[in-house]
Amino acid sequence: MKKIISMLLALCLAFGACVMAFGAESGVKTTCGGEGECDFVPTIVIPGIGQSRVYLVDDNDEFVLNDGKKINCFPAYADIGSIIKKALLPAMFTLLTQHDVGLSKTACSILDDCFYMNVCDNEGNPSKYGKLEEYPYSLAECSEEEKDVIYGNIPLRNYGEIVGEDHLYYFAYNSFGNNIQIVDRLYEYIEMVKAETGHDKVNIAPISLGGTIANGLLEYYSGRYEGRPCVYESLNKIIYIVPAVDGSSIVGDIATGDLAFLDREYLYNGFLEGLMDEKEARQIEILLRILPDEVLMKVLNAAVDHLIETVIAHSTCMWSLIPGENYEEATEKWLSTPEMANLKEQADMYYAAQTNRFDNLAAAQAAGVKAFNIVDYGVALYNVGSSWNKENADGVIDLDSTSMGAYSANVGETLPEGYTQAGTNCSDPNHNHVSPDNVVDASTCFMPDHTFFFANQGHEQTARNDIIMSLATELLAYDNITDVYSDENYPQFNEGRDAKTLRGLLDTAAEVDRASISAEQAAKLDAAVENAEDLLSTTIGNTAATKQAEKDLRAALVELGYASPKSEPQDPGFAGTFSLWLLKNFGTNGFSEYPVVAVKNVFAFLLSPFKKGN
Repeated sequence: MKKIISMLLALCLAFGACVMAFGAESGVKTTCGGEGECDFVPTIVIPGIGQSRVYLVDDNDEFVLNDGKKINCFPAYADIGSIIKKALLPAMFTLLTQHDVGLSKTACSILDDCFYMNVCDNEGNPSKYGKLEEYPYSLAECSEEEKDVIYGNIPLRNYGEIVGEDHLYYFAYNSFGNNIQIVDRLYEYIEMVKAETGHDKVNIAPISLGGTIANGLLEYYSGRYEGRPCVYESLNKIIYIVPAVDGSSIVGDIATGDLAFLDREYLYNGFLEGLMDEKEARQIEILLRILPDEVLMKVLNAAVDHLIETVIAHSTCMWSLIPGENYEEATEKWLSTPEMANLKEQADMYYAAQTNRFDNLAAAQAAGVKAFNIVDYGVALYNVGSSWNKENADGVIDLDSTSMGAYSANVGETLPEGYTQAGTNCSDPNHNHVSPDNVVDASTCFMPDHTFFFANQGHEQTARNDIIMSLATELLAYDNITDVYSDENYPQFNEGRDAKTLRGLLDTAAEVDRASISAEQAAKLDAAVENAEDLLSTTIGNTAATKQAEKDLRAALVELGYASPKSEPQDPGFAGTFSLWLLKNFGTNGFSEYPVVAVKNVFAFLLSPFKKGN
């Protein structure tokens, strides 16, 4: 019997060795064995802007450290001490003379110091001073610190648990880099994932700026470009999440010089209030008046133009964020000189990808690729460009861009009463693609039956919405959802929510020492916890109810000393009143100009009876 057992063990060991040898030879690293042995398809996440770490390095390719830590240089790196040293004298002389004594040039020089590691050359090649942290392996091979970074950006940990982390990959790239070079790397990455997993297809999940990378992939690897094969047969699904497939009006406005804060009136009443607490904004507005109006605007214009010319105009990744309607004007302004010809050629190549995005996606679908889209709306664009209050958006990208063409009312408005869907891309009379809040008509978007919308959801908080992450997981892992009507748990129109904050409060509630609180306090806490858990147990969002649940649970925890009250916007108080009084009485003028303005006002007052008489 022992001999038989020994022989069986030997055979098992030999078989195992053969399997391991085959795996090593073929490069397959998955436990499933690859195609034909696995129910899941590996997924490559293509993250959004700033979701890849680019570290500052010196001329010797050594990491530059700050307090012993590597410096992540997105979007820039500011050495405060160096900035103060450089700006001190020009600022002092400008203040003393009330004229621009080198302050504009100094501002541009400071921007160079802060952004040099993100400046591409005239050929579009990224700077050698920014070193990308790549992940040329699955999450199964990532360190715990790498996993924390990746899952912190894209909370798909549940997906990793379902399909196995050896089926999940994170494609890192430099957000200020070269679109074409990044797409070429992505194609190679897809081939690497296929070889490592033993699968002949992959899913890709382009997020935000990643949508522009997907545009490039479907264009450059469509089989129409010499030396670049067709990638369509290698793709199983494309799950877009808030993709910038037609850029963002914010970047379009920047590139065409249509900036809201260059409107002097808006700079002193509205611009800063849209970006920060009103009290802080009003204080800064008062502080800005230490410079004469013309000097301040000269410095701002010089800084903006320099930043565009040196950073944005040299990065084809940034060009991919310019909407098609702004492209010709922007290229004429920034890429029309002979030394920019190579960059113009590359920008044109991406513009073709942007223009052909629907045709390319349709061709990929005809080749068997399944595609879905998840988007947000109901949040006005950041008020940097003049388009900020003219269209619906998620705060960062216009809904028209992310949704691939959905028609919508502006933020805070609705479509006309009795509005009937246009039916541009869906003629099925049984389908109603108008949102319940009468804001969005999804029938005009490219994939009306495959696009999911979340109302009142901000772009930067998308990852905090557990429903979106759950939907993405379902779409990537399974084939149960075939369209927006497949699962009542994931309707086409849903609402946003911030599950991360609520779950954090629930974790805190679990730490409460029940023995130290009264029965009344325990009952109040239990009711708040139960309400929060009930909300999070459903995949149907309710923005108002979620905010109320968060408010109630926080209040219960604050009473017990386990949480701090949520900081509320500060009353602008005197600063607000004074800033508005200055604007009304002195316009946008600086303090040094007030005597002249005051004299003019006095003369205008004295002459006003005569003018009335005329």
